[in-house]
Amino acid sequence: MDKYNYFQPLSQPSRLTYQLENSENGKIAGYKKWVWVIFGFTMFYYIIRNIWGMNTSHLTYLYASGQNDQYSYARLVYLIGSLMMGIVFFLFHYYVVPYILYVFTNNIEYRWIQKVQLYVIPVIIIEKFITLIIFMLFGIATPFTFFSLAPMMAYVYYADFLLYFLNQLTVATIVTVWIHYTFLSQWQDTKKGLLAKLIGIQIVFALLIACISILPVSIWFERMFDI
Repeated sequence: MDKYNYFQPLSQPSRLTYQLENSENGKIAGYKKWVWVIFGFTMFYYIIRNIWGMNTSHLTYLYASGQNDQYSYARLVYLIGSLMMGIVFFLFHYYVVPYILYVFTNNIEYRWIQKVQLYVIPVIIIEKFITLIIFMLFGIATPFTFFSLAPMMAYVYYADFLLYFLNQLTVATIVTVWIHYTFLSQWQDTKKGLLAKLIGIQIVFALLIACISILPVSIWFERMFDI
């Protein structure tokens, strides 16, 4: 069984194609180790953002008023929530997204798409990390990333749904489409149709997340845990 090299296929996509086409059920020696590495990297990001206090500014009044026990409990709950978000993020991108791509590219093996998706997850997390670092440097966080058109659009026209939609179409989105197309096109005859599908999937994801983002999820969460 050919040993898996995570970085080599980035410059030689055909290398991964060859390994998968000559593997048994999409299994490559050394691949699982990188799954855990990427998973750990994902969880590390969510832990760091929680330690910095992302989305916990409204808990400051507990600390300022001397309610240290309640504050510690609230931060612990948010830490657990961040860990759960990290797990859900990874599972969604590693299992659900490949399945969606598998449905729309029905002649590509599901396990093969998972191998490609392992290059997409770090791209998204790195973009989030850079955004977090910028927030930390300025000491303030916004719901929008600098890698999208949402911040600029906010100066022209402010509409929650539109801004959250644009916020999902970032540099990482472009890189994601490029990675998917670079690898998956090697198993597709109609490359133009594949590109249209990949772009369409990203737009649908952005629309769904925008719909979810305008819901008062944080208020529901606080009421659930009586924070």
